[in-house]
Amino acid sequence: MDHKTIKYYAHAERIKQLTIELVNQPSISGTSGEREMADVIVKILKRLDYYKEHPDHIVTVPIPGDSENREAVIALMEGNPNSQHATLLLSHFDVVGVDDFGQYKSFAFLPDQLEDAIKDEQEGYLNVDAKDDLQSGDYLFGRGTMDMKAGLAMQMSVLQDLSEAKGISQNLVLVAVPDEEKLSKGMFAAVSELYQMKQKGWTFDACICSEPNFSAFPNDYQKYVYTGSTGKLLPFIYCLGRETHVGQPLEGINASVMAAQLAVEMEWSEKFADQAIGETSPSPTCLRIRDLKDSYDVQTPNEAYLLYNVLTLSTQPEEVMEKMIQACKHSSVQIYERLLRLRSTQTYVTSELESGIPEPKVFTLEDMYQMGMNKYGEEFEQIYQTILQEQKDTEDYSEATLAIARDLSNYFLDRAPFYLVMLQPPYYPHVSLDSAKDAKLSEMVGRLAIYAKDELKETIAIKTFFPGLSDVSYCRSSGDTQAYQSLVRHMPLYKNGYDLPLKQIEELDIPTLNIGPFGKDAHKRSERLQLPYSTKVAPLLLTYALEAIDRMNQSV
Repeated sequence: MDHKTIKYYAHAERIKQLTIELVNQPSISGTSGEREMADVIVKILKRLDYYKEHPDHIVTVPIPGDSENREAVIALMEGNPNSQHATLLLSHFDVVGVDDFGQYKSFAFLPDQLEDAIKDEQEGYLNVDAKDDLQSGDYLFGRGTMDMKAGLAMQMSVLQDLSEAKGISQNLVLVAVPDEEKLSKGMFAAVSELYQMKQKGWTFDACICSEPNFSAFPNDYQKYVYTGSTGKLLPFIYCLGRETHVGQPLEGINASVMAAQLAVEMEWSEKFADQAIGETSPSPTCLRIRDLKDSYDVQTPNEAYLLYNVLTLSTQPEEVMEKMIQACKHSSVQIYERLLRLRSTQTYVTSELESGIPEPKVFTLEDMYQMGMNKYGEEFEQIYQTILQEQKDTEDYSEATLAIARDLSNYFLDRAPFYLVMLQPPYYPHVSLDSAKDAKLSEMVGRLAIYAKDELKETIAIKTFFPGLSDVSYCRSSGDTQAYQSLVRHMPLYKNGYDLPLKQIEELDIPTLNIGPFGKDAHKRSERLQLPYSTKVAPLLLTYALEAIDRMNQSV
């Protein structure tokens, strides 16, 4: 390849230095570092001539009631004061924790020092691929280098380019948010501010996020542009068993066994693998499984719970919940048949005990509510609402959902054993371009791939669904009210501590793309950013897309 024929981005070094500056500020999700990160971003923006002249175009939007006083940063760059059309540049500035860095934890946010330290290590801290990348000099190591401070740095650099260009006719809005790695509260705050702008006449033609490329399979080095994002649901399953003495295990049903059987049923289940537009979602996986015994004794665990991660491309929440219910029912049959089989073969078990324990049942939140109304009458309505309200201010959604499950189940101990199937926040809708409404944007993405190949000698694959989850899920809604009715039915915290700004999202209705850097091992100690593509090629793809969207807007 003749590299002299390729036009690379002129400010690659600026992006690298901006990335390091952003990484140097620790901003782990749920900490005060996120608040300080917002200050760093504002400080960087105010170095630009445009924001020296227009400081009021930078606003910080607090997350309501947040214990860490975290804020989203929204910066308008008004290149065409006669227009109220704008394109969003979306990023998040929080990162996951750094305990996985082990002895090098103190260097996690210091890429240069981290590189020096791990170059000398001899203990197998890095695998062979990461060691090779370290020696190549083409990678920047450290927490947040890949996910996703390089994407924010790229957006800020391109924003600077356009703010300094003569004759610019485009309006841009940089949206940088905290809390993406946890609950997306920063994006909800940003949605509120964008909705206020829309009420004042602004129209957002597109949102370009710059999350990094995610490998579709091990050792995948393909570069991607995404035209949507994967959805996510968190089924929460509470297991109430029938307690017994450990010396008489066949006279009860261990809640841990109920959880374990369901885990076997669910893990990697192809029944939940969603398919759409020629793509397939990853299989479900267990995020948490545990019993609720708080000390040792010789009674079998009576309570346990599981939290599952289910990713969607087209399946709606109600269908996922129905699959969950069926998985629980199948687990119940497996447990009960095994119990009866063991009882029939062990002579010390008396025959009259064989029917003494019922097969575990499966209930939904609606089922339990109706059971309560039937059993206790109208007074159960107040009981139910009190249980919900008591958890409204609990910040840990798992803790709150579990407390609700336990409090409700206390009224139905006579129905044990059973599975109670619910949903825990957060909920991420899957999103994609609309073949009719977004036809021009889809065509532009096709041209972008051609530009990358012809001008930059880089092959770009176009995928619909970004697999790593993204805040673009809250830029538009499919308008399927059934999805949100499912949240009302199955998610006890929905509108009781977890408030999804559905109406605002529906009115914004912003089509989204993802054009980001390339790196490896996000959320691992070997997280690293590939510098040549991320600082020299990706910024040109972003610039091309922004200019093309501007031309599309002018032709309307």
